[in-house]
Amino acid sequence: MTSRDVPAWLEELEARFGAVIRTPLDRATGTLTATPALYDAQVLGEALDGPKASGANRLAVYNRQYWFRLFEVLQAAFPLTTRLLGHWSFNDYAGRFLLAHPPHGWDLDRAPDGFETFLSASLDDSEVATREALIENSEAQQSDSRRSLSGARGAEPHVLIESARIDVAWRGVFGAPRVTPYKPSPSDAARLLDARLTPSPAVAFVEEHWPLLELRKTVRDDTSETPVALPTRLPHARWWALVRRDEGMGQLPLAPREAELFTLLSSHTVADALGLLERACTDEERAALPAKTQAWLARSVELDFWVGAEWRA
Repeated sequence: MTSRDVPAWLEELEARFGAVIRTPLDRATGTLTATPALYDAQVLGEALDGPKASGANRLAVYNRQYWFRLFEVLQAAFPLTTRLLGHWSFNDYAGRFLLAHPPHGWDLDRAPDGFETFLSASLDDSEVATREALIENSEAQQSDSRRSLSGARGAEPHVLIESARIDVAWRGVFGAPRVTPYKPSPSDAARLLDARLTPSPAVAFVEEHWPLLELRKTVRDDTSETPVALPTRLPHARWWALVRRDEGMGQLPLAPREAELFTLLSSHTVADALGLLERACTDEERAALPAKTQAWLARSVELDFWVGAEWRA
């Protein structure tokens, strides 16, 4: 049956039922609660009572399960961000995002697409203050959390945005399609300076100003729903390559200039990227740059950072 074959009455019923199960859950009591009084009156009138529950309560089950399933999907896609905010606050952002961008299609794994951008635009001081209150009221973390937050006040939106970007990068690399890595032939190597390398979707470069990748490992198997204490800001930013290999996911530390080179290579030819990198370096760095860039490029090919090369005309 195609969409053209669907009777008008059935299409209308599906639309009304869909609106019912997408009714936002009430947060006023501190527990996510369905509110049947907000449901479409026509759908309520047609809902049949069961042996143990009224029609309204049976609809409420669908309503709750719709939201709980989607919250689980977003929490799995953003585990680090979820634990930094705490599940309750994270679900608030997730709910608003899903109301503005309801999932379409059969693949629920696509539901979190765009959440990072939404979160970045949604953060404000009042919402940060809400999280601080949640942490300070957590019996399990009272003293340590307050000490950690004292040095992070005013910077927390940046921590959350950075954590969301790391979650997005990890999710993208983990879910990337299988690809054939690029290994330059001898003839390719002779003219590689004029090539623009194609990055592998199974590799991502991330910068962190807090030890968030380490924290992500720590909270991965932790079933607690309370916010974790914010880590202390690093004295210097760190760069990592997230790489998916046959044996699993890995993260490799990168030198700052190494990461800068790989980022430039994503949008410039090798020659232009090297030129831009050289201009950004200090005089002291330039002396060692040729040997370092040669080693970095060789390592990137060895670690399957690229899947192809294009030469300019």
